[in-house]
Amino acid sequence: MPEGFREHFFDTPLSARVQLDNQVLGDAMIMISTDNKVRLLSFTDVHDSTLPETVRQRWLKVLDTPTALGQCGQECPADVVAIAYQLDSAQLSLLTSQGETKEHQWHALPEQQSLGVILANQFHLSDGSEQDPAMGWSLDLEAGLGEWTLLGRGQVDRSDGSQLNHRLTASYGERELEGHFLRAGLFTPDSQGVLRRPYTVGGRAQTMAGMMLGTSDVRRVQGPVTSLYPVYVTANRDSVAEVYRDGVLISSQPLSAGLQTLDTSLLPGGIYDVEVRVVENGNIISKNQETVHKPGAWADPAQRLRYNLFAGRESQWLSNLADSQQDEWSLGGSINYLLDSRWIGGAAAQQIGSEYQLGLSLDWEANRDIKLFGNLYHSSETGQGFSTQALWRYDGGSLTANHSQQWRDQNDLHGTDTRVAERSSSVSLNQRVMDNHNVTARVSSGNNGMGYDLGWHVRQPLGETQINWQLSMFDRPYEEGAERRNRGGMLTASFTLGGTKRHGSLSIGSHTDSRGERSHSLSGTVSQHWESGPFTESSATLTVDNQGVGLGSWNRFDHPQATGSVWGQSSSDGLLSGGLNLSSTLVAGDGAVVLSGNNTNRGAGVIVEVISDDPKAELIAQHPRGSIKLKPGNNFIPVEAWKEGTLELDFPEADAPALSISPRQLNYHLTRGGVARQQVRVMETVTVMGRVVGQDGLPVAGARVVNHAGRSVTEHDGIFTLEMHLHTPQVEIEHPDGERCDISLPMSRERREQVLFAGALSCSAPRSLTES
Repeated sequence: MPEGFREHFFDTPLSARVQLDNQVLGDAMIMISTDNKVRLLSFTDVHDSTLPETVRQRWLKVLDTPTALGQCGQECPADVVAIAYQLDSAQLSLLTSQGETKEHQWHALPEQQSLGVILANQFHLSDGSEQDPAMGWSLDLEAGLGEWTLLGRGQVDRSDGSQLNHRLTASYGERELEGHFLRAGLFTPDSQGVLRRPYTVGGRAQTMAGMMLGTSDVRRVQGPVTSLYPVYVTANRDSVAEVYRDGVLISSQPLSAGLQTLDTSLLPGGIYDVEVRVVENGNIISKNQETVHKPGAWADPAQRLRYNLFAGRESQWLSNLADSQQDEWSLGGSINYLLDSRWIGGAAAQQIGSEYQLGLSLDWEANRDIKLFGNLYHSSETGQGFSTQALWRYDGGSLTANHSQQWRDQNDLHGTDTRVAERSSSVSLNQRVMDNHNVTARVSSGNNGMGYDLGWHVRQPLGETQINWQLSMFDRPYEEGAERRNRGGMLTASFTLGGTKRHGSLSIGSHTDSRGERSHSLSGTVSQHWESGPFTESSATLTVDNQGVGLGSWNRFDHPQATGSVWGQSSSDGLLSGGLNLSSTLVAGDGAVVLSGNNTNRGAGVIVEVISDDPKAELIAQHPRGSIKLKPGNNFIPVEAWKEGTLELDFPEADAPALSISPRQLNYHLTRGGVARQQVRVMETVTVMGRVVGQDGLPVAGARVVNHAGRSVTEHDGIFTLEMHLHTPQVEIEHPDGERCDISLPMSRERREQVLFAGALSCSAPRSLTES
């Protein structure tokens, strides 16, 4: 190599493409020394790489220490086999023994133990005139204990004028292995381990003290799971849908008038029955039994058998609910078997005392658009039945059919055994007629009779305003019986009001009330999104009907310590009602405790402590599922358990303030219940320009210059530039030969447009420079 070229090549930053096991890791700045050692300084462009940011951060740490080029000897960092640099292509190649970037089937365990506590709190309260107060309070605990996770759940609830009930439904330890899980303690046997658990008649599964084991995909690398069969619900007017599982409220969401699909995205996975209640003006208008069908994908066709097994003793510890099966021994399990790529068979069995329950299922996926599911079940004491579901997706729409029937054995008041038959059927159609027109129709049948629902939706521009029209018509029986019918219709127009943050809607409709009389109504709603103030979103509704005038208000708040909503209503017949929904999360880990209003649960979390020179500074943390704002102090960010990830930090505005963030990337890798703590500094900075020289006064190439706010490497002429923290004007200099020193820079030196000229810096000079 020509001598004139060597000084520009060795011990000076070079741009190179880095490859890891034949996959692009990114474009980076590297430095090669004259003794053939390489150091990775930073990545400059990663757009061509499909590898996660955590891999790059790991290799920045590994190659922060100069590492020899060529084949690795005895001390090999990070399973390195060889490192090569091609001068003609400016490429640095890393070869490892493990093939780190190959497709892994399972998420690896974190290198460090995951410890922490995540305690989620949810509170619901509603009350009103001529109605009994209802409330529900639940606490969910996840605690990381290394490779084990402690989980707990407690509930306090009251509804329909009953006594205040309390129960502890879970307190157990669980360990996730590759493809299997082990559970011990107080728990409710669920469908974990199998994708399509056959239903067994006889009511809800009981809490038991015992052990459970089975197959698991929790640590498998896979994509998200979607719901197959939609759940439809119909409302006369603006109301609330409450979803109950095993008698416990698990979700509530507002409804508009007409036929619509229930949002099941936040419901737990699996196949199980729920009761959907439509509550209007504090009164329960309808109760429907529905089935949630959220199985996961069969991740590994080579693993045809999936199972779970459990054994223990039924227990109602710390509960005031009496149960005839309390203290009975219980033994059972479920299996799925992949018959071929389209057929999945299932079986479930459970013995509770003298009662046994059996269930069989068959799932057929003809193609991606046609799916069928069937279930048979039998109990030695409570009866038997079957259910079927079918889904057909086609261009422009979908068709869903459900049918279930069961025969339940009951004792009447005289102690006589009777058999009660219950049936439920429905066919739902969702059809896009034109680009802006959509039609939804549903026909249902049950013990109370037939029900019909028809909805039409169209989006139509009127000047610069988009108007959404929705017409809904219905004819269905009331809950009390088929003699009385609820017939009517509603026409609704919704639109924006002077921007995207304010919306309005007008509705006119008519329906038959519970007394069989015709009721006409006219309502208007205005909703507003707020950028500041106590609420983030508010809406007000005025309703006029045969009874008089009604008013309603709904407000959502999102505070750092709690989120939720509060609503109040004065119905047209003069009855008052209101409610409160409140959520918060208490997080502890690595010596820090945070009370957060972020109630999103992804199994783990990161406490980010922001130390800022500007107390008003705000940051945005980007994560795979979105973003979250950070303020000075402790912040909590929910993250996915088991999966490695990176939080990218930046300022929210396009015009970033004159501040520097260090570090800009936070890596995490946690087990379930684990909480990590990271510290971020937001600093006022000044740009420093200078030259590093040796004892002989000659420039030093390849020296590292480091400050809290930034780092740099000197060029062949010793020149460097870096960002320096304004309040800690000190730099650390490391020569290529290993010599280190700290030098304090006087802020009174010459400065032009926030650039400080430091002059010549040498480790042989005084460690604190004075103004010259």
